[in-house]
Amino acid sequence: MKTTSSKTMEIVDAGGRNGWKTWRVTVPWEQVSTDYNDILETYCKVRIAGFRAGKAPRPVVEKRFQREIMDELSHRCGMRLGREALEQVDAEPMGPVEAVDIECVKDMAFQFTVRFHPMPEFTLPEVDSFTFVNDGTDPKDMISKRLLEQVSFEVPDDLIRTELGLRLDEEIDKQDSEWSAATDRVRLMLILKRIARQEGIEVDDEDVEERIERKALELGVNSDALKLEFEKGGMRQRLKDMLLAESTLDFLIEEAGT
Repeated sequence: MKTTSSKTMEIVDAGGRNGWKTWRVTVPWEQVSTDYNDILETYCKVRIAGFRAGKAPRPVVEKRFQREIMDELSHRCGMRLGREALEQVDAEPMGPVEAVDIECVKDMAFQFTVRFHPMPEFTLPEVDSFTFVNDGTDPKDMISKRLLEQVSFEVPDDLIRTELGLRLDEEIDKQDSEWSAATDRVRLMLILKRIARQEGIEVDDEDVEERIERKALELGVNSDALKLEFEKGGMRQRLKDMLLAESTLDFLIEEAGT
């Protein structure tokens, strides 16, 4: 069983099943204590019977909201540390990364299992091999079509169902055009992610924050509240992937000289 350790994280290969790869991750409490204090500070502003708003002692707040605080800490740190763990072992996930079997107790080591579909092996076309005829077609559409024609691999049903927003008990005919279109969208995103990795194209958290803030302004909602919704719903990583895809397509268009 392979184990990868650093001063801040221990990662143990837990094998795989049904196309999923799993790693068991352990980090010291110090790596999540800042997140814990941030979440606690938020709950300290909540009004508690017998105290003025924001005036309840921290121990009282901790006891009153212990479950809510630990649930939020588990979600926040499981997702963040899961991505960090995969970076440490140089694993390339095909789709969303999940943090499961979380053990979260104050002042104790934070433990969880990170699971994901590993990226399949496939050969990319030469990025400078694209040439186009200027016939009025959107260059991004042309490149996308060419990539889908030249790169083929199987996409797990889980990822396609997620793309379609299907519930676990919801069925769809895999011969349906909707399923086919979703498969192409997922496959294209994965191809672009692999090209981005090869060419050193990156999207940082500041880019994601900026896009969410712009969206909040468009919708007329609080940006902090919208950021929290993106984080809880797993939409933040999806947005980051979309921005990466946009940047990669822009790069390919520039390389093609269109």
